[in-house]
Amino acid sequence: MKAFLLALALLGTGCSSAPLTRGMLYTAGDWDVPPAYHGNPWAPGGVGVARAYVYEPLFDYTPANGSFFPRLAESYSETPEALTVTLRADARWHDGEPFTSRDVRATFVLGFLRGMEIWHYLDRIETPDERHVIFHWRLRSPTNSLLVLTEPITSAYHLFGRYVDAADKMNRDEKQRDFGAEREAREVLFAERPERPVGTGPFRLTKVTSADMVLERFSGYPSRVPIHVDGIRVARWSRSEAIWSSLYAGQMDAVSPACPDDVAKEVLRRNPGMRLVLPSDMNEMGLVFNCRSGPLADLRVREALARVLDRDAIRKLACTPGDTSPPVSLGIVPSQAERWLGRGFVSTLPGFDHQEQRARQLLADAGLQRGADGNYAGIKLEIVSQAGSADLALLAEAAAAQLTRFGVPSEVRLLQGELYFSSMQAGHFQVAACFGAQMGRTVHAATAYGRFFSPGGQIEAASGWKPPLGSHPDKLVEQLRMAPEGAESRQLSRELTRMEAGAVRFVPCFEKRLNVFVADGPRVRGWPASDSPLWSAAPLGVENLYASMIARGLVGGQP
Repeated sequence: MKAFLLALALLGTGCSSAPLTRGMLYTAGDWDVPPAYHGNPWAPGGVGVARAYVYEPLFDYTPANGSFFPRLAESYSETPEALTVTLRADARWHDGEPFTSRDVRATFVLGFLRGMEIWHYLDRIETPDERHVIFHWRLRSPTNSLLVLTEPITSAYHLFGRYVDAADKMNRDEKQRDFGAEREAREVLFAERPERPVGTGPFRLTKVTSADMVLERFSGYPSRVPIHVDGIRVARWSRSEAIWSSLYAGQMDAVSPACPDDVAKEVLRRNPGMRLVLPSDMNEMGLVFNCRSGPLADLRVREALARVLDRDAIRKLACTPGDTSPPVSLGIVPSQAERWLGRGFVSTLPGFDHQEQRARQLLADAGLQRGADGNYAGIKLEIVSQAGSADLALLAEAAAAQLTRFGVPSEVRLLQGELYFSSMQAGHFQVAACFGAQMGRTVHAATAYGRFFSPGGQIEAASGWKPPLGSHPDKLVEQLRMAPEGAESRQLSRELTRMEAGAVRFVPCFEKRLNVFVADGPRVRGWPASDSPLWSAAPLGVENLYASMIARGLVGGQP
């Protein structure tokens, strides 16, 4: 609520009129402030939001229809053993050097040092000539090709080649992995500090300050269609309220901030040329309980608190266009439930509907008594949330207010980025507002379940919940990664969902929808219709989608 009031105050102050530079796309994003900023795509803090515009994948992918749009590649072919990609012949790096198969191999080999997921399945990469790359599989998985084809190619061999042989040797060493040597190799790679990122994408970074970033169209970009956007101007994303203010003033052409419904309506009212597209984010947001000790270690207490929460009311405040979650944690986003679990399965699961009387009975069964002041003795909660994330903060505030009214005093504490994540990883919290199920760029159930059951998964680590003796959900997740979609994947998904539903360690509140504000106005126009399947790629990175639409010639400057 405080964030909302601040937004209204900002909107009321008024802002300077938007620059009328035709053909420039105005948006917002994040990066490290100079002199910390650097152009190394592998080192922490490198490149920032420029990554989406400077680099390209082999193909862009549209999840809604499973289609691919060629970027750095022309075509690909698959066998059960390998993926062969044919590269375009006319691509060049921003420094003028030709793009070849060695650059693709360099990107993936260096990705091994950063734990790139594909190396769980990939055996080796061959480059028989400058235009062909062959990926040989070690393990077959339905997502292998998608992971390769959509990975941004970031590492020109002429710039990073001296690190490739050492990384490849570590990867292919038949002896036990030397994690110390890998760490040293990463540190050497991280120490590389190019002034600007060098990519093959349609835009080249020309300026970066503490306030803004400017990219100009790369004159050597071999577009298949005319590109009519001359450049990108990016305001640094300091806080969501500032972005709301810029939207109100018409200073943004495309940006995707979380915001209360009243703010969104006011932005649209003041900007007739702007509209709001609401694609699913393929992410679910809610509250995770630390199950290690104290009252929250008791399943009855966790279920009681889950029944206190009016999830629909939370959704209306924190993410009005979102979809309220069912009263049970599935381990996958609800919109994908029928695909992975089958029709009607969710209705067979035990849930936690909003029932306060049942919640009071569960707390009494757990030995918690309500005092004369209406509060339960022995339980007081702190809900942590990530500073700067408006939807998570609003979720936490709404949940704390509901719990406090019920008799479980609760307050919210905002933690800055790295402290928030490290506190969750170490279990130094009681309740946290966070993302639960996330389907990832593959929109595959194993990606979501991995967050709940795989070692190091965020919910697995944060909750401290232990699976029943004799069960091995992490192995089920690995089996699911390899299983073709069908009866086998459905059975594995159902086993994992039953286990997650019974744990009551995560209370899902809503499946998030992105607020993508786009303007057909004085600078750019041509955004696809709101029901276009292209918007289904927004969860893969909305800035990547802007770049893709520009590269396809869909979005351009006003004539």
